[in-house]
Amino acid sequence: MPFARIDGLQLFYHEQGPNDPDAPTIVFVHGTQGNASLWAALIDVLSDRFRCAALNHRGRPPSESPDDPSLYSIEQFADDQAAFIEQRGYRNITKIGWSLGVRTTLAYLQRHGSKRVGQAILVAGPPSPNFGGQPLTPPDQEAPPREVWGQQFRASTEACWEGSQHSRATCDLEGALAHIDVPVAIFPGRHDPICPHAAAEFMAREIPNATLRTFEESGHAPLVTEADRFVEETVAFIERCEAARMAVEAD
Repeated sequence: MPFARIDGLQLFYHEQGPNDPDAPTIVFVHGTQGNASLWAALIDVLSDRFRCAALNHRGRPPSESPDDPSLYSIEQFADDQAAFIEQRGYRNITKIGWSLGVRTTLAYLQRHGSKRVGQAILVAGPPSPNFGGQPLTPPDQEAPPREVWGQQFRASTEACWEGSQHSRATCDLEGALAHIDVPVAIFPGRHDPICPHAAAEFMAREIPNATLRTFEESGHAPLVTEADRFVEETVAFIERCEAARMAVEAD
């Protein structure tokens, strides 16, 4: 079972794909109630051509879970991501954040810059609590764990839920949008009850190099409800970014 030691904690991660440090790499960032297992099906499809990695954030077993709610925040998750990416030596990555993972990705770019990031995909998440939509319901701690990659996963612990919800209600990253210096694709679900489509439209206007691709048949999880199109849009976006980067380097 692979773990990264980050800020004194053992955090589980999954890596799959070409064993090549120069292979294009995707780092997936899950949301409030999610964990790394959310990305299992998508990783299975994409790992034939991309090195794929998903960190299971603190507070989501089998990662370690401190009891102090103050140790869980969007900024802390972003810092954990930065330490993980540094440890693994990833570079020129595509970051894909879903739900709260959108703000975690924005916080990462704000706090750690884009030195190791080539492009980002933001899925069904707002930049601030003003676009929060309907409140989430607490995770069912009695639900049986899901078996993925031979490991067991379950929802966030009570401390993680409390800290995450406080951060979700206070962390405002709207001001960071205008300073993003990498290409960004925004993938909202048209019928999302948690993150309204207006949040995606706002980010598309504020981020200098943004592309908006709405998933018309989806709610909060287009990566699940329109999985085939999600893969197509993801690959097409990465390929466009790589082609543009190569053209600039050739000049």
